[in-house]
Amino acid sequence: MATGNRDLQALSQALKLEREGCEFYLKAARETANQKGRAMFLSLADDERMHLETVERQLQAIEREGTFLELRELDVPDIDLELKLFPAQRQGEKERIGVNPNQLEALHVALEIEMRAHNLYRAAAKQTEDEAGNRMYRWLAHAEMTHFNLLMSNYESLVSLGGWI
Repeated sequence: MATGNRDLQALSQALKLEREGCEFYLKAARETANQKGRAMFLSLADDERMHLETVERQLQAIEREGTFLELRELDVPDIDLELKLFPAQRQGEKERIGVNPNQLEALHVALEIEMRAHNLYRAAAKQTEDEAGNRMYRWLAHAEMTHFNLLMSNYESLVSLGGWI
């Protein structure tokens, strides 16, 4: 099925978000002294790089052939496209002993990146008329939700226990 301008716009936004995410996670990894935190940020950067490559392939396919590639290798879980992610609560974090505010700020930025990407992919999945595009958007939305949950778990651990998980 031929794609429309909405898909081209969504993919262009996705390229920007995935690039920003990858760059941010690489920077956060360099600036995080904790080995677990650094490993998590490097893993997220790798995921974002893979997402970027997927989005680039789709954009090239649309520019060449006017349609999405069917990415059969994607394991697309059934996700609720109405589910929204919410930002972390900042309440009480300054009273915690041993928490580096730079680590918490990095996690806040990361959570915001994942929320923006998740919201983009949710909306794109609901709007596209292309089945292959829908599968890719749903796969990406699920991946960003997984990233959000990992980041939130680390945020909560830093605030309540003072350490990375």
